[in-house]
Amino acid sequence: MAKKKKIREEFDVIFASGNEKAIKKMLDKYPWLLDEVSNEMKGTIGVQQQMLAALGVMEDELGGPVPLDEIIFSLRIDFNIRKTEEEVHEILSSTENLSLVKRESDGWTLTPEGGKVCDDFLNRTLGKIEF
Repeated sequence: MAKKKKIREEFDVIFASGNEKAIKKMLDKYPWLLDEVSNEMKGTIGVQQQMLAALGVMEDELGGPVPLDEIIFSLRIDFNIRKTEEEVHEILSSTENLSLVKRESDGWTLTPEGGKVCDDFLNRTLGKIEF
């Protein structure tokens, strides 16, 4: 436990510095940190998780990279979230810096790590929906 506490403290310092390469390196080395960061930062990370979920839904539906307008459509229809094209692009770019999504020539795709975040979010969210 003491080791995890020290790793968390080191990560907090790196995260506060905003050094994206160092943040990614820490998340790659200690994947459990992503879960902890997700739980602590429901605001920003929650929005990113919603974005990844919308991307994942459309990626499954289209079978490949997803154009920005399709992600916006999924957010509105599937999650009742309204975001502008600029907001969606900004959020996707920040998740790209965390290696959760990749920008392709014809749209966006989830990385394996982004797919895990997407699946976790959908499983938690779908558990709350009553049919």
